[in-house]
Amino acid sequence: MSWVERHYKGEKGYMPMVGHLAENGLVIGYEFREGNAAPSSRNLEFMQACAANMPKGKRIKAVRADSAAYQASIFNWCEETGKDFAIGADQDAAVKAAIRAIPENDWTPYQDGHTAETVHCMNKTRKAFRLIVIRPPQQEDLFEESQGGYR
Repeated sequence: MSWVERHYKGEKGYMPMVGHLAENGLVIGYEFREGNAAPSSRNLEFMQACAANMPKGKRIKAVRADSAAYQASIFNWCEETGKDFAIGADQDAAVKAAIRAIPENDWTPYQDGHTAETVHCMNKTRKAFRLIVIRPPQQEDLFEESQGGYR
């Protein structure tokens, strides 16, 4: 019986990584990592392996990923290889400061909240990039008076 590492919730398990083509759902790469593996580890290598798995003459045009892929090396690779990308941002101090700096009149109604954009960069990105922000309304507390506002 092989040992399986515990994940962030304390249970034994794995962290699957799957790369697929959005147009047809075709899986072009997968990896089952130990449950205690950091979600942000080896993401660039995984994306590069997926790109290498494409049929001859075909390429990946765009990358979409969650905030585990919010890494300068991935942004630089996408820029170098001509890929569009939409990657969830870590809400670190720099991102929060960029969001706070967006003038109030730049926000546009979107669903129940607002959206706006600004230009941002990370220490090791070679180019600045668009940071698109969605500002949903603050969830109401059943036991408090409405404060309004956004999160």
